Amino acid sequence: MCGIIGIIGGKPVSRLIYHSLFAIQHRGQSSAGKLTYDGNIHITKDAGLVRDVFNEEKKIDTPGNVGIGHTRYSTTGMDDIESLKINAQPEYSVNPFLAAVHNGNIYNCFELSKKTKRKPRTDCDVQWLLLLLADNLYKKEVTVDAILNACENVMPQLKGSYAALFLADSGENPFLFAITDPHKIRPLVLGKSNGMYCLTSETRVFKKINFEYVRDISGGSVAIIDKEGNIYEKQIIKKQALPCMFEYVYFAKPDSRINGKSVHKVRDEIGRMLAREHPVEADIVIPVPESGRRYVLGYTQESGIPIDEGIMKDKDERSFIQQTQESRDKVVEEGLSFIRSVLEGKRVVLLDDSIVRGTNIRKLVRGLKNAGAKEIHVRIGCPPLIAPCYLGIDMRSRKEFIARSENGEIKSWDTISHEIGADSLGYISIEGLKKAIGSEICKGCIDFPNGYPPEMQHDVEKLFRSDKTGVRAYECI
Repeated sequence: MCGIIGIIGGKPVSRLIYHSLFAIQHRGQSSAGKLTYDGNIHITKDAGLVRDVFNEEKKIDTPGNVGIGHTRYSTTGMDDIESLKINAQPEYSVNPFLAAVHNGNIYNCFELSKKTKRKPRTDCDVQWLLLLLADNLYKKEVTVDAILNACENVMPQLKGSYAALFLADSGENPFLFAITDPHKIRPLVLGKSNGMYCLTSETRVFKKINFEYVRDISGGSVAIIDKEGNIYEKQIIKKQALPCMFEYVYFAKPDSRINGKSVHKVRDEIGRMLAREHPVEADIVIPVPESGRRYVLGYTQESGIPIDEGIMKDKDERSFIQQTQESRDKVVEEGLSFIRSVLEGKRVVLLDDSIVRGTNIRKLVRGLKNAGAKEIHVRIGCPPLIAPCYLGIDMRSRKEFIARSENGEIKSWDTISHEIGADSLGYISIEGLKKAIGSEICKGCIDFPNGYPPEMQHDVEKLFRSDKTGVRAYECI
């Protein structure tokens, strides 16, 4: 999972991309980068947050009326600093010039590596999108038809999820273009402002840079924009849209819209659904900041139990997308404090978006009890996570899920409740989640393997069997 941004128009785009990267920082905290183009390549990328990577004016203001940017959440490659530096995006090829940023996960990279003689410069799956398209554009005039033909050749070979942006050089007329996977698992939206056009992961970017939302890019499509603002779009592969349920549950910010649906309203409905499916007698409802806050609004309105602030958050980092368990633990331990005057003697409903490993929720429950809470009833806005995501969420191994025992069996909710120290535990049902979102969804991590798109189910079962603890299964085959 990453954040991507591309802008093209009649004036320099560098500062717009820079500001946009802050709006999608929550989608990736391991590295950031941008590339602008004016006949020369102007690129800055490094490990770290946007504010750390772009720490000089000369890095922020670079020439070019077209450019792309990226905030990376590592789902391929190693997680040490040097690897994060090397794998930072954008990436580009020289002959022909083609630059790329990618959100998603291509899981058949080994197979794709045999289809090109070009050598990848990094471990990222963006390389295989880039190199295969470069092969198809080699020694050709880069035109709309040439790009469409290249994408028609490459996209059917890709397995996994992708929303990817490319910058292609055609001399006097550079192109910004995008491709999306057939099921539109990863989001991509189009905006405009005064003859300039923007493609990005979330609609909240448009508010940041004063662009107007135009539409979502449909699944299996190629969308090409030239410097004059002409847009050429073609759907190459048509399949049922199955957006990632975790976008709605956790990843996207609440002020964004995915496929026309307000993320805030979806989370509000998830909270209402939890109150209907798992009622409980309690005195107060407490959100896990900030991830549980949107669920609380719907939950309290449906249940009548008042909200209070029992937990304070002192840090901005998101614990789930930290690269190691040690750093996740550190964010939780150093970033939260508990308010005894609110909690003492109270029956508490604690709301959060999901439980993956269980480490964080255990510490939260223990903190609430240490602050004097009488009872703690945990309610979760996502069904139990039982299998790795092979499509861009970094849940690496089947052995790291609290809902799955060491022998592979799915645990009962009572068992999990006991393990985290809660008095009761209730997850939203899969049907309840689908109803709250209002559409079919990709749900492979909560309904394995049937929740994956049908054509992927054999592949993911193979990946599941090859799973090794702590290692991404698709990197082992």
